[in-house]
Amino acid sequence: MRLICVAAEQDPRWQLMTEQHAGSLFHSPAWLGALADTYGFEPQAALAVDAGDRVVAGVSFCRIKDLGGERIVCSPFSDYCEPLSISRDHWPTLRAALLSYGLPVSLRWRDGSSVDAGSDFVAVRRARWHGIGVDAPLDALWMRIRSAARRAVRKAGREGLTVGIIEDPHLEDFVRLHVALRKRKYRLLAQPPAFFEALRSRFRRIDGWYPLAAWYRGRIVAVTIYLRWGDTLYYKFNASDAQALCLRPNDMLLWEGIRLARALGCRVVDLGASDDDQPGLVRFKRRFADDERQITQLVSTPSVRADRTAHLLLSRVTQFFTSPIVPDEVTRSAGAAWYRYFVS
Repeated sequence: MRLICVAAEQDPRWQLMTEQHAGSLFHSPAWLGALADTYGFEPQAALAVDAGDRVVAGVSFCRIKDLGGERIVCSPFSDYCEPLSISRDHWPTLRAALLSYGLPVSLRWRDGSSVDAGSDFVAVRRARWHGIGVDAPLDALWMRIRSAARRAVRKAGREGLTVGIIEDPHLEDFVRLHVALRKRKYRLLAQPPAFFEALRSRFRRIDGWYPLAAWYRGRIVAVTIYLRWGDTLYYKFNASDAQALCLRPNDMLLWEGIRLARALGCRVVDLGASDDDQPGLVRFKRRFADDERQITQLVSTPSVRADRTAHLLLSRVTQFFTSPIVPDEVTRSAGAAWYRYFVS
């Protein structure tokens, strides 16, 4: 067996690997290409090739060099991006490839707690993953979600909310809501608008761009950006007007996402990662999900260590620019300038 390193965004062998071995949105060339377009990263893939020149395993990663030091991340700003393989026996080979740079390595592995990552890696963080199987009739799916979710969807309908795909000019409505939500609720900076523009460009080419908006009395009060890759529809970004939450727009958007997934022929709606310090988000997803798993972040412990000074600086910058007294436009500009440095 030999190892080769290829450009993950462009090499057809990596795309074939993602298609044949249950690759996720975060392994896809479209997602990795959007990261490259926005942040200037260079996504790569280490591929294990057998004697018959067949790719049997692979892992995508970016080599990052910034304020936080030089490191390997599999892959930046992704909910999870574990190695792909026909057998877990190939993990030691891929692990050796990642560690060969002599740099810290970080990867998020769904169901990673069941994997022997080796003594080179330690688990530093865990998150929850939720999913919804949608390979059942729509009425059965409706009865499968929690009664609280059904009541919320009905309430949204009674209040007069409507849902539809938003056109390009309304992407700005999502960005405005997204910046305000992350600032108000989490005291975090938002991704640059250029990232959502890159996602729109990349996923529209492969019929994978589905931004749904909830309208109330002629204005957008909530948006969920769904991305399709393979047989899965990903509930990737959601933002809503705090004053409209009593109308239950997010419940309606998720139910409409389930309906959309059925119409597209998908098998799963992936609700993504939720940290344990987001109990409200976990409760919301559990009202709809029928599958819950764990995402484990594994970090190697080589002799090379990142400078923690950069993390302290980023924390202070975030606290300053997400202060309630700072205008949202300033917060938005700060996110555009600084977000790329939050890769962990």
